[in-house]
Amino acid sequence: MSKTSLTFLATLLVVATASGTSPERYLHVRVSNPTTHELVRVNLPLSLAEKVIPAINHGQLQNGKVMIGHFSADSVDLKQILDALKTAPEAEFVTVQDKDENVRVAKERGQLVVRVNDAGGKENVSVTVPWTVAEALTSNAQDDQLNIAAGIKALESIGDTTLVTVMDHDESVRVWIDSNSGDSAGTK
Repeated sequence: MSKTSLTFLATLLVVATASGTSPERYLHVRVSNPTTHELVRVNLPLSLAEKVIPAINHGQLQNGKVMIGHFSADSVDLKQILDALKTAPEAEFVTVQDKDENVRVAKERGQLVVRVNDAGGKENVSVTVPWTVAEALTSNAQDDQLNIAAGIKALESIGDTTLVTVMDHDESVRVWIDSNSGDSAGTK
Protein backbone atom coordinates (compact mmCIF):
# COMPACT_ATOMS: atom_id res chain seq x y z
CA MET A 1 0.00 0.00 0.00
CA SER A 2 1.25 3.46 -0.82
CA LYS A 3 1.72 6.27 1.69
CA THR A 4 -1.15 8.12 0.01
CA SER A 5 -3.49 5.14 0.45
CA LEU A 6 -2.46 4.71 4.09
CA THR A 7 -2.99 8.43 4.76
CA PHE A 8 -6.40 8.27 3.06
CA LEU A 9 -7.43 5.21 5.14
CA ALA A 10 -6.19 6.83 8.35
CA THR A 11 -8.16 9.98 7.55
CA LEU A 12 -11.30 7.92 6.86
CA LEU A 13 -10.85 6.08 10.17
CA VAL A 14 -10.53 9.35 12.10
CA VAL A 15 -13.59 10.85 10.37
CA ALA A 16 -15.63 7.67 10.93
CA THR A 17 -14.66 7.55 14.60
CA ALA A 18 -15.41 11.22 15.11
CA SER A 19 -18.77 11.03 13.36
CA GLY A 20 -19.72 7.90 15.33
CA THR A 21 -19.28 9.69 18.62
CA SER A 22 -22.63 10.53 20.12
CA PRO A 23 -23.18 14.13 21.17
CA GLU A 24 -23.17 15.15 24.82
CA ARG A 25 -26.57 14.69 26.47
CA TYR A 26 -27.92 17.33 28.85
CA LEU A 27 -30.34 17.24 31.75
CA HIS A 28 -32.41 20.41 31.72
CA VAL A 29 -34.58 21.81 34.49
CA ARG A 30 -36.64 24.93 33.98
CA VAL A 31 -38.78 26.50 36.71
CA SER A 32 -40.77 29.57 35.78
CA ASN A 33 -42.96 31.71 38.02
CA PRO A 34 -44.63 34.49 36.00
CA THR A 35 -46.15 36.04 39.14
CA THR A 36 -42.77 36.74 40.76
CA HIS A 37 -40.89 36.93 37.43
CA GLU A 38 -38.49 34.26 38.66
CA LEU A 39 -36.86 31.91 36.21
CA VAL A 40 -34.44 29.12 37.10
CA ARG A 41 -32.64 27.18 34.37
CA VAL A 42 -30.27 24.28 34.86
CA ASN A 43 -28.45 22.77 31.85
CA LEU A 44 -26.20 20.00 33.15
CA PRO A 45 -24.14 17.67 30.96
CA LEU A 46 -25.01 14.11 31.96
CA SER A 47 -21.31 13.22 31.90
CA LEU A 48 -20.71 15.83 34.61
CA ALA A 49 -23.68 14.69 36.69
CA GLU A 50 -22.51 11.10 36.38
CA LYS A 51 -19.13 12.04 37.92
CA VAL A 52 -20.42 14.48 40.55
CA ILE A 53 -23.39 12.57 42.02
CA PRO A 54 -21.27 9.72 43.49
CA ALA A 55 -18.96 12.34 45.06
CA ILE A 56 -21.79 13.89 47.10
CA ASN A 57 -22.32 12.24 50.47
CA HIS A 58 -24.81 14.42 52.28
CA GLY A 59 -28.09 13.57 53.96
CA GLN A 60 -30.11 11.01 52.04
CA LEU A 61 -27.67 11.03 49.08
CA GLN A 62 -24.72 8.71 49.68
CA ASN A 63 -22.38 7.19 47.06
CA GLY A 64 -24.69 7.95 44.15
CA LYS A 65 -27.73 6.41 45.84
CA VAL A 66 -30.57 8.18 47.59
CA MET A 67 -32.53 6.79 50.52
CA ILE A 68 -36.23 7.07 49.73
CA GLY A 69 -37.49 7.65 53.22
CA HIS A 70 -39.74 5.22 54.98
CA PHE A 71 -40.41 3.15 51.88
CA SER A 72 -40.98 -0.41 52.93
CA ALA A 73 -40.56 -3.21 50.44
CA ASP A 74 -40.77 -6.11 52.85
CA SER A 75 -41.43 -9.28 50.88
CA VAL A 76 -41.67 -7.29 47.62
CA ASP A 77 -39.12 -7.75 44.84
CA LEU A 78 -39.19 -4.36 43.09
CA LYS A 79 -36.89 -5.56 40.30
CA GLN A 80 -39.18 -8.51 39.57
CA ILE A 81 -42.19 -6.18 39.47
CA LEU A 82 -40.38 -3.84 37.07
CA ASP A 83 -39.50 -6.79 34.85
CA ALA A 84 -43.14 -7.91 34.85
CA LEU A 85 -44.26 -4.40 33.93
CA LYS A 86 -41.63 -4.16 31.21
CA THR A 87 -42.84 -7.32 29.53
CA ALA A 88 -46.54 -6.52 30.06
CA PRO A 89 -48.52 -5.18 27.12
CA GLU A 90 -49.06 -1.46 26.87
CA ALA A 91 -52.12 -0.61 28.90
CA GLU A 92 -53.66 1.67 31.48
CA PHE A 93 -52.93 -0.04 34.81
CA VAL A 94 -54.46 2.30 37.36
CA THR A 95 -57.03 5.04 37.11
CA VAL A 96 -58.34 6.93 40.10
CA GLN A 97 -60.97 9.58 39.64
CA ASP A 98 -62.50 11.53 42.47
CA LYS A 99 -63.82 15.02 43.05
CA ASP A 100 -60.36 16.46 43.72
CA GLU A 101 -58.07 14.81 41.18
CA ASN A 102 -57.60 12.24 38.45
CA VAL A 103 -54.63 9.86 38.55
CA ARG A 104 -53.54 7.62 35.71
CA VAL A 105 -50.68 5.09 35.61
CA ALA A 106 -49.99 3.39 32.30
CA LYS A 107 -47.42 1.84 30.03
CA GLU A 108 -47.16 3.81 26.80
CA ARG A 109 -44.53 3.61 24.06
CA GLY A 110 -42.32 1.46 26.28
CA GLN A 111 -42.37 3.89 29.20
CA LEU A 112 -44.05 4.12 32.58
CA VAL A 113 -46.35 7.16 32.56
CA VAL A 114 -47.98 8.79 35.57
CA ARG A 115 -50.43 11.67 35.20
CA VAL A 116 -52.07 13.55 38.07
CA ASN A 117 -54.58 16.24 37.18
CA ASP A 118 -56.26 18.46 39.72
CA ALA A 119 -60.01 18.40 39.07
CA GLY A 120 -60.10 22.19 39.30
CA GLY A 121 -57.43 22.46 36.64
CA LYS A 122 -55.05 24.24 39.04
CA GLU A 123 -52.27 21.66 38.99
CA ASN A 124 -51.18 19.04 36.46
CA VAL A 125 -48.25 16.67 36.93
CA SER A 126 -46.83 14.40 34.24
CA VAL A 127 -43.97 11.96 34.82
CA THR A 128 -42.51 9.71 32.12
CA VAL A 129 -39.89 7.10 33.04
CA PRO A 130 -38.18 5.09 30.28
CA TRP A 131 -37.79 1.43 31.32
CA THR A 132 -34.01 1.53 31.03
CA VAL A 133 -33.97 4.37 33.57
CA ALA A 134 -36.41 2.61 35.94
CA GLU A 135 -34.27 -0.53 35.84
CA ALA A 136 -31.09 1.47 36.42
CA LEU A 137 -32.62 3.27 39.41
CA THR A 138 -33.15 -0.08 41.11
CA SER A 139 -29.83 -1.64 40.10
CA ASN A 140 -27.22 -2.31 42.78
CA ALA A 141 -29.48 -0.67 45.36
CA GLN A 142 -31.09 -1.82 48.56
CA ASP A 143 -34.88 -1.93 48.88
CA ASP A 144 -35.01 1.60 50.34
CA GLN A 145 -32.64 3.20 47.81
CA LEU A 146 -32.64 4.52 44.27
CA ASN A 147 -29.39 4.38 42.32
CA ILE A 148 -29.27 7.94 41.00
CA ALA A 149 -25.83 7.51 39.43
CA ALA A 150 -27.04 4.52 37.39
CA GLY A 151 -30.22 6.39 36.44
CA ILE A 152 -28.16 9.29 35.09
CA LYS A 153 -25.99 6.88 33.12
CA ALA A 154 -29.15 5.32 31.61
CA LEU A 155 -30.43 8.76 30.58
CA GLU A 156 -27.47 9.05 28.19
CA SER A 157 -28.91 6.31 25.99
CA ILE A 158 -32.47 7.60 25.64
CA GLY A 159 -33.61 9.97 22.95
CA ASP A 160 -34.78 13.52 23.48
CA THR A 161 -37.63 13.30 25.95
CA THR A 162 -39.51 15.21 28.61
CA LEU A 163 -39.37 13.41 31.94
CA VAL A 164 -41.41 15.67 34.21
CA THR A 165 -43.80 18.58 33.80
CA VAL A 166 -45.66 20.34 36.58
CA MET A 167 -48.07 23.14 35.81
CA ASP A 168 -50.04 25.07 38.38
CA HIS A 169 -51.44 28.57 38.67
CA ASP A 170 -48.17 29.96 40.10
CA GLU A 171 -45.37 28.20 38.28
CA SER A 172 -44.32 25.63 35.75
CA VAL A 173 -41.57 23.05 35.98
CA ARG A 174 -40.10 21.03 33.15
CA VAL A 175 -37.32 18.42 33.28
CA TRP A 176 -36.05 16.99 29.98
CA ILE A 177 -33.10 15.38 28.21
CA ASP A 178 -31.63 16.42 24.87
CA SER A 179 -28.35 17.28 23.10
CA ASN A 180 -28.68 21.07 23.41
CA SER A 181 -26.32 22.79 25.84
CA GLY A 182 -28.86 25.55 26.49
CA ASP A 183 -32.54 25.34 27.27
CA SER A 184 -33.71 26.37 23.81
CA ALA A 185 -36.22 23.53 24.09
CA GLY A 186 -37.46 25.00 27.37
CA THR A 187 -39.97 27.18 25.63
CA LYS A 188 -41.93 24.24 24.19
